[in-house]
Amino acid sequence: MYTIALLVLFGFIAAGVADIVHAVVPAIEKVPVLGKAQVFFTLVCTLLVWLADVSILGTFGIGSSAQWIDIVGSGFAVAGVYTISQGVADYLNR
Repeated sequence: MYTIALLVLFGFIAAGVADIVHAVVPAIEKVPVLGKAQVFFTLVCTLLVWLADVSILGTFGIGSSAQWIDIVGSGFAVAGVYTISQGVADYLNR
């Protein structure tokens, strides 16, 4: 239960950071790969998981022997759960 809350909380934090960075540094949209919002959001999620030193996939028993795989996979999980939660919230607000 706490892991799901952590996933959603990290997603909200990463969305806020991504919005602030896009507002403060508008030149980031001109970078070919980082200019896409979802790619940049996933990168921010991965950096947030790395900074927090949290193994989200490890709590579900999907941990890996290589630490970088666990960090990147956890970042993708945060981005995915946040995107799904936003989709559900948008559907319920109709």
